[in-house]
Amino acid sequence: MTFKMKGIQFHSGEKFVIDKSNIDGKGAIASKNIKKGELIGVAIQDEASIRADKGVQCDTRTRLGQILNHQDGENAIQKSEGNTLNVYAKNDIGKGEEITINYMNAPDYVNKQGVKEYKK
Repeated sequence: MTFKMKGIQFHSGEKFVIDKSNIDGKGAIASKNIKKGELIGVAIQDEASIRADKGVQCDTRTRLGQILNHQDGENAIQKSEGNTLNVYAKNDIGKGEEITINYMNAPDYVNKQGVKEYKK
């Protein structure tokens, strides 16, 4: 994360910052160059809680998981690993570029309404 104070930036070590998106509202913007295949971060911390069939369904999205925007020509992919959903660079992502995923490739528990290509 980058904090801006009077023109000075402070980095917390994350590979993205949340900032204005050219796609919709706010988005995850690369705070450094990210190489193809590199882990960007965790989107979902506990997939089992989100997949709950009965009882309470818990939202265990991280800040990254909450802010990722859809793009048909996405530059990141999601992979279920263990009980987490991780985000990896699909190709090189330059510093300042928005990190995007294609919602159509997201797990079944992700709401895909609003994506034009989505068909039930």
